Amino acid sequence: MIPILLGRKPSRRDERRAQDLVIEPGSRDEPPIGAEMDNPGIRWDLMYVLFLRLTAAIWLLKGIAFWALILGLGDIPLTDESRARQVIIIGFSLIDCVAAIGLWLVAPWGKSLWVFAVVAEIVLGITGFGNAVGVTSASGAGLALFFFFVLAFAVRRRQLGIF
Repeated sequence: MIPILLGRKPSRRDERRAQDLVIEPGSRDEPPIGAEMDNPGIRWDLMYVLFLRLTAAIWLLKGIAFWALILGLGDIPLTDESRARQVIIIGFSLIDCVAAIGLWLVAPWGKSLWVFAVVAEIVLGITGFGNAVGVTSASGAGLALFFFFVLAFAVRRRQLGIF
């Protein structure tokens, strides 16, 4: 709705200004009187952030589980494990916790570190090297990686205005 001021026809500038008053729902600002609400459809960015936060919580628990193995709460003390398994346990205990923090913060370095950890976990699960990661855990990590890329693709297409 473009107001007609003092009996004159609205100019293109007035029309552009009226188009700039489109406010997305859920924003903190109240829309001005007469502004139109833009229906965004599916909020892919919100779903993406929720997915990253849920994944961060799961990966933090995984990192704490690896720390429990370091502290001796597993079946076998860490010193009795093979060197390869010790390296894998210590590495994943550090990387999983740091990646979880980065995912929670939705930081680019956190997502990159998490993708590195997931790919390493999938490779270790498929090859069976060190018997530190099971096939089930590697499958779950692969599924999480798939959903991550699907949501990232949807968010990017939404930003471009395609979706």
